[in-house]
Amino acid sequence: MMMKGKRRCIFCFSVLAVMLQVGTSLAQGYVFPLNRDINQRIGSFIDADTTGFHSSIQPWSYIELQNAIPLDSILAPQIKDSKFHRSWVGRKLRSEHLLLVDKDDIILSVDPVLNLQLGRDNENQRNVFINTRGALVQANVKDKFFFYSGFRENQARFVGYVDSLVRRDSVVPGQGKVKFLKDEAFDFSQSFGGIAYRLDRHFDFLLAHDKNFIGNGYRSLLLSDNSYNYPFLRVNMTFWKFRYSVYYAVMQDLKTPHDDNIGFFKKYSTTHYLNLNIGKKNGISVGIFETVMWKQAESRGYELHYLNPMLFLRPVENSLDSPDNALLGLNYKIRINRFNSVYGQVLLDEFLLDEVRDGNGWWGNKQGLQFGFKSWNIFRVSNLNLQCELNFVRPFTYQHRSNAQDYTHYNQPLAHPLGANFFESVSFLNYRYKNIFAELKFQYAKTGQDTGGVNLGNDIFRSYESRITEYGHEMFQGVENNISSAEIRIAYLVNPKTNFNLEFTAGMRKRSSILGEQLSNYIGIGLRMALENYYWDF
Repeated sequence: MMMKGKRRCIFCFSVLAVMLQVGTSLAQGYVFPLNRDINQRIGSFIDADTTGFHSSIQPWSYIELQNAIPLDSILAPQIKDSKFHRSWVGRKLRSEHLLLVDKDDIILSVDPVLNLQLGRDNENQRNVFINTRGALVQANVKDKFFFYSGFRENQARFVGYVDSLVRRDSVVPGQGKVKFLKDEAFDFSQSFGGIAYRLDRHFDFLLAHDKNFIGNGYRSLLLSDNSYNYPFLRVNMTFWKFRYSVYYAVMQDLKTPHDDNIGFFKKYSTTHYLNLNIGKKNGISVGIFETVMWKQAESRGYELHYLNPMLFLRPVENSLDSPDNALLGLNYKIRINRFNSVYGQVLLDEFLLDEVRDGNGWWGNKQGLQFGFKSWNIFRVSNLNLQCELNFVRPFTYQHRSNAQDYTHYNQPLAHPLGANFFESVSFLNYRYKNIFAELKFQYAKTGQDTGGVNLGNDIFRSYESRITEYGHEMFQGVENNISSAEIRIAYLVNPKTNFNLEFTAGMRKRSSILGEQLSNYIGIGLRMALENYYWDF
């Protein structure tokens, strides 16, 4: 009875939140939401930009977006001038904050956060749901100093294949550690926030507990928002056609056994990313990426060498004779014309040219490749868009000697959710008409799954020292799995300033191997403030 009463309270609170739901002042904050839906609305403008906007470094800042594209007009509410929309309820629902204070050069806003979804897992014959409530506070002081803070409290029951992963790792993808409830449900929470300072047009600083993304695609093989939030300091330095970004971050290792009185072991990373826009109209963008991950250890402490933002990390790591995990990468985007662009990435975890030439399947040939294509307004139909992307990662990539140094955080990969030893194709076809949005998504992936307790390079949480041979490794070794999925989503945009949607989703997924098949067939509806990305396609 107590549980039923609690659920009634949660339901009432959620309904109230819907009635009061309003926008997150996209023009007043600092961090633009790291969300693909919102990016779709402005993507064609960004790809056509000739001002030199550095689109591969996310999250973006509102001020830079406003300088590059007509952001306010793109995200303006498309509603009729009616008595309802001029009323208090209509304004709060479609175009205003729940609470807004604009005084003495300070703009402060407070808004609820909401994600209510209800669906059916037809394969397992059970209902699934997500019930998220929270709050978001943002402030802007003279376009110089900013802060934002928020939280989400969640209860959820997932479709079968997601449920299996959560029970295996005790973590919801991208959303943190769970408590196990009755009726096969989970309870989990998430907090986020940051403080930003814009010194001038050349320097800005962000100290936050949040996520980052480097790239121009749906996935990133360098650094993605696939994992849980983490504390970091990001420093951006912009001059001429260059942007240089430095990240200092603290990650957590949940795999290594720890003392409950101390907490999870920490590991640290320093990341450098130098981006250059080339050409009079900045039609080509090229970025060089490097990162190093090292573990917490009493004998070492914090490695001060990695604090220098201007050093090349790989030579420093070698000079220290350190066991740290260093990765190098290249990111690029080429604008073919106003409506078409190609993009991609190259990741090098280890690279010895002689071993690559020999073709003997050396275990250390750890690389990843991405290639993608975006086309806006295809067939000259306004807002009809296509995106196709290929991702390829060799076995053992992202692995290291221990969990304290592998390229992961909080039981989740920091790059691609499939880990390593895979090929993936993912495509999107979407169309927007005023406040209505429809999208078809298709995914095919082929992976080589570790089997029999043997490390064959798929599970990036394993130590590469547990490999069984030096040579003879090939793509998809292990149990070959084929994953295919299709999804349709139709949404009505209630409030563009928070991407508050009423949406319908239906999808199918099939994973097959010699061990059998795993099928998923689901359908659902929801009310959602889509201000982040959740990746269920793994």
